[in-house]
Amino acid sequence: MVERNDRTGVVTVALPPGICRRCVRVVSRRVSDLPGVVSLEFDGDAGLLRVGGDIDPAALDRAGLAICPAGPKCRHPA
Repeated sequence: MVERNDRTGVVTVALPPGICRRCVRVVSRRVSDLPGVVSLEFDGDAGLLRVGGDIDPAALDRAGLAICPAGPKCRHPA
């Protein structure tokens, strides 16, 4: 799920709850390279990524935010 709040300019992306730190780093690199991204905020327990800036939600979909082959069962070492 990718959802934009036009009032705040924040795009929220649903990720697997309990995402590991390794996967957070991978997603951070992919998203921070997109044009218009100003800030990133992860809530790993809730499985939410909030992206601030002038970013097109479709660009996040195209960024391929697949986490890892284990999906929600990801348990990479921290």
